[in-house]
Amino acid sequence: AAQFSEGWSGTPMWQLKQEREEQQKKEQRQREAQAGDLLTIEREGEAFRSILVVSRLEGSGAFNDTKCRGPRRRTRAEAVKDGLLLRAACRGAKEAERAAVVQRQCHNLQRKQWRPEELPAEDTAVEEATEEPMRQRLAAKPRGNGWQRVGDKEFFKHAYAPLAFDSKRRRYLHLDEVSGQYSECDPPHEPMEYSVTVAASASLVGRSDEDVTSPLRPRTLILKELVKTGAAMKQPLYFLDQPAACFVLLDGVRGGSASEWCSRQIHTKLLPRLSASVAYWSDSSLGELLSSILVELDTQLLQQPGCCWDGVSIAVALLLGSRLVVASLGLVRVLLLTPDNSWQLLGSRHDMSCEEERLRVEACSGAELSRRSAGESEQQLVQKPAQERQWEAVEAQGTEEEVQRILVASPDAFATLCLEPSMSEGVAADGKAARSAYKRLALRVHPDKVPENLKAPAKEAFEKIEAAAAAVEAFWDSDAAAAALLHRVLHVAGATGAVVSRAVAAAVLGLSVDASSDEARYRQHELFEQLQKLGMLTDGGLAYPEQKRGAWILEEAAEAFAAPPIKDQSATALQAVRPTRALGLRDLKLPRPLLLAQPHLDVVHLEQEGIHHLALLSSCTAALADGEVFERIRKFQKHPKAASLSVAADAAARIQESGTVGPSTIAGCLVAVLCVGGGPEAGNTGADQEMEPNAKRARKDANSGRKVRAQHILLKHKELKSKIDPEAHLRQKGPVTRPLAEAERELLRMKNVLTSDPKQFHVFARKHSECKSCLQPGQLAGDLGWVSRGSLGDPALEEMVLGLEVHELSD
Repeated sequence: AAQFSEGWSGTPMWQLKQEREEQQKKEQRQREAQAGDLLTIEREGEAFRSILVVSRLEGSGAFNDTKCRGPRRRTRAEAVKDGLLLRAACRGAKEAERAAVVQRQCHNLQRKQWRPEELPAEDTAVEEATEEPMRQRLAAKPRGNGWQRVGDKEFFKHAYAPLAFDSKRRRYLHLDEVSGQYSECDPPHEPMEYSVTVAASASLVGRSDEDVTSPLRPRTLILKELVKTGAAMKQPLYFLDQPAACFVLLDGVRGGSASEWCSRQIHTKLLPRLSASVAYWSDSSLGELLSSILVELDTQLLQQPGCCWDGVSIAVALLLGSRLVVASLGLVRVLLLTPDNSWQLLGSRHDMSCEEERLRVEACSGAELSRRSAGESEQQLVQKPAQERQWEAVEAQGTEEEVQRILVASPDAFATLCLEPSMSEGVAADGKAARSAYKRLALRVHPDKVPENLKAPAKEAFEKIEAAAAAVEAFWDSDAAAAALLHRVLHVAGATGAVVSRAVAAAVLGLSVDASSDEARYRQHELFEQLQKLGMLTDGGLAYPEQKRGAWILEEAAEAFAAPPIKDQSATALQAVRPTRALGLRDLKLPRPLLLAQPHLDVVHLEQEGIHHLALLSSCTAALADGEVFERIRKFQKHPKAASLSVAADAAARIQESGTVGPSTIAGCLVAVLCVGGGPEAGNTGADQEMEPNAKRARKDANSGRKVRAQHILLKHKELKSKIDPEAHLRQKGPVTRPLAEAERELLRMKNVLTSDPKQFHVFARKHSECKSCLQPGQLAGDLGWVSRGSLGDPALEEMVLGLEVHELSD
């Protein structure tokens, strides 16, 4: 009855079954064509990388895709050679073993360097026609992890970033969270998790334990997991290569207020900038990112009333995957120690000992080098010069004094000729007055009328008064009113120092002391236009040195109205500084920059397997040479806290031995241990597995179920959160008074001994530990028993204990 129902087409059942089987076979062949291997060459900034996707069709009909990435190469030809080798290895292996074989080959390629004769042509095509079905299938899937399908539509939204993917139109969309509208954007970077582990710590050591809380101390910032930090600040960073970390060291110049302000601001600028782009960050774009952040910090710092006169030397190290980008300026040092025990100094010397920096500063108008004795050596410092101006000739003084006045203390033609300031009231000093003054001075300093020992300087002084008379005559002929203005400005300003006072600035500009900065700026431009009437060069510059000095005084006067008041009015408030590049230091940046805020940039690819050490060092650690720093770091290969404390303590001790006092005796050191491990699995993830970003998904725990036996030495300090110590009776009565810095130093001394003789651990535990485990008998002193996950009630302590090797000491 069913065969002859109304809806039957009359086709025999066996024929319907055969057609259905043929259709299923056809669909199976189409799905099998979408599996196999797919080779692409992707560009990453200035480099190239081969990517081979190995796909296998499971019995359930799902695809198991594994993405295998080759090493980063400088040329496309090298990446193509890698890709062809990976493809050959894949097709030569059994189907079930292809992914593992390709992953091992990727690991082997990390150490492979191709010879030029082995490379194919740069434009070699790697696409094959048989790969097209698989290419189309993968193109319909969004890149990276964390995507969620919206209902049953071919539309995906990212779980943590304002992104969407339209698989039907093969385009990515950015969601404007304010308007709720989507706009098309570039494809996001598919993040890669490198086999790099990160451990970092910092230490401060001064003359006393109170120095570590001094406002003048260097400051450090360690962000070991940028993705988690970004999530906490609602700045999604899920498209960054992993691990992603940032290390910052700030060293104050003149004071500590600027470094404190910058330490609170830098991460608020870094994270939003990184979050603003989901595309791949090239080496050059990362360098530009750090440079722009430091320049922006400097611009804002110069407007802060409380700290703009102080400065900051800074080093910022950004780690993304296996790339390390470092921006540094000022007196901080950045050192990198590689696994083969070679080391390199990152950054550049930003002080007057660098010839390039010295020439740049000397070329700036108003710059002057001052020298300060430092033991047996001398340091060149940067400071605005205090320009002396003596315009009155003293008849009673001798010829030698008058020659000295003309050569040293008369910076302009009016002062050289001793022209009366009253001449600038409404009427300029004309050519007749200039010639009269010239004749009067010529009688005193003419080379023929001076003793033999004064003839050379007298000749120079005579030439100067001749040039001054010619200049004043030219001013008079050009514009009498402009000449009078120039004379008045130079006379009112008089001798100039590092900063023009507001009262002098008001007199120079002809304004009241309570005028606004806008009024001062407008008045400066107005007076400058009048000075231009005295003469201009073809390149647009001012023709005479007096004009240039007058323009400089006008700029300084306008700056005096815009600048915040100096809190400390003492003579040492704006002392000379060593660095030629720094953030802040308003008096050396405005109105004309003697100092720059442009950092030196370095990009390092951590390709060599093993342990790399990155050290950020404050200026005080200059007491230790680079080699001495690395000797101390090598002693604690995997322990950044011990290494940084050892460097800082020895540097501070050496500074104290030299008799130096002040904030320069506080040594700061940040050490990061970057362990680049190798393995077939490194850097390869299944492209078809929907995984959450690292900040949200639970990682596979290698220590789960593991048990170890451990001993420890515990020292307490007064900064403990617990107000009541139930075990205080073990060592002393009453509250704990030991500072944290002292406890760290004591543990470091014990660690130095135990590193060479670990069998003495139980002896030190019994003698020094402040835990009840120190009462255990014999060699069990300090014994924690068998430690496993959850046994101690402190996850951080358990993680550290379970991560140690047998007989290994912790940090």
